[in-house]
Amino acid sequence: MPEIEIKNLGKCFPSVDKKVIALDDIDLHIKQGEYNALLGPSGCGKTTLLRCIAGLENPTEGDILFDGSSALNMSVQQRHVGFVFQHFAVFPHLDVWQNVAYGPTVQGWSKAAIEDSVRSNLKRVGLSDRPHAMPDELSGGMRQRLGLARALSTNSKILLLDEPLSALDAKIGEYLRYELKRIAKKYGITAIHVTHNQEEAMTIADNIILMRQGKVIQTGTPEELYEKPNSVFAANFIGKCNFFTGERISAHEVKCRDKIIAIARHTGFSRIAIGVRPEKIHIESKSGKNYFQGRLESVNFMGHFYEYQIRSGEDLVWAYKQFKEDQLRKKFKVGDPIYFWFNPEDCFLWEAPEDMRKELSL
Repeated sequence: MPEIEIKNLGKCFPSVDKKVIALDDIDLHIKQGEYNALLGPSGCGKTTLLRCIAGLENPTEGDILFDGSSALNMSVQQRHVGFVFQHFAVFPHLDVWQNVAYGPTVQGWSKAAIEDSVRSNLKRVGLSDRPHAMPDELSGGMRQRLGLARALSTNSKILLLDEPLSALDAKIGEYLRYELKRIAKKYGITAIHVTHNQEEAMTIADNIILMRQGKVIQTGTPEELYEKPNSVFAANFIGKCNFFTGERISAHEVKCRDKIIAIARHTGFSRIAIGVRPEKIHIESKSGKNYFQGRLESVNFMGHFYEYQIRSGEDLVWAYKQFKEDQLRKKFKVGDPIYFWFNPEDCFLWEAPEDMRKELSL
């Protein structure tokens, strides 16, 4: 099972008046057998990075190593990667069996080896009973599973997936995300899965690579990115987060919205951005320390929890309360004045960006 190292990788595309930087000094280590989600907003460089790894794009600078050896002089075929595309990229004029057999046939495998590969890969993806069906006879989920079988047919140990679930309806996509990971883990495949869907990344990945504007912002497990985001952007992109800004007045105090609030740790920043997850926001009918005033704007039933939206000045603050434990609906109604607060230990602290609104735009 290969490890992938990416060193100082850059990619520029020529434009009419300037170069467009798609990848900017990327450094990554992809562990063998790990399922990685390459996550970020549209245009951040995710697909360009994937195509460079596959050999479909040549980087402007840097190197890509497979098990310590540079892949830059290898052809696409020599890299032995499987690529699953976004829009069911299968041959419409070939049946299921012929689609899966295409890769091994081009590589000159024996007839017996091709048959073994096709049979085993159709079994992997649950299409053993449809070998002679044409692609237009299959559902969207089946066609994407066919694309996966074709990508795996040459015994690739690296699987690259470019938003493979975005063209599917929600239920099929949710089912297939678990199937993709199950298959990759069962057969020891190193996978890199491009998505802009944070829920998809959180549920499928061992490791998330968060990108923005051609740069890697943060890497780590889903839990690490949710519990320890390293920036306002990371906290805003992974899950929902409330943000406040203030001026530090002492080691453990910040002036925020004309109130003095406590923070759990000292920072060297004079202007501080504070992030609080909605489940860490508490709602009360009276004031106290670290309390802010607002008005209840809406209460939304989200299944296993209620989402409270609180208007506080120009800001909208979110608070989540578990369905079975929630007693607030009996105390408050929409339009009521309320107070909300958070524990100092439950907030993230960063240096406040110059333009907070721009930092929060995706």
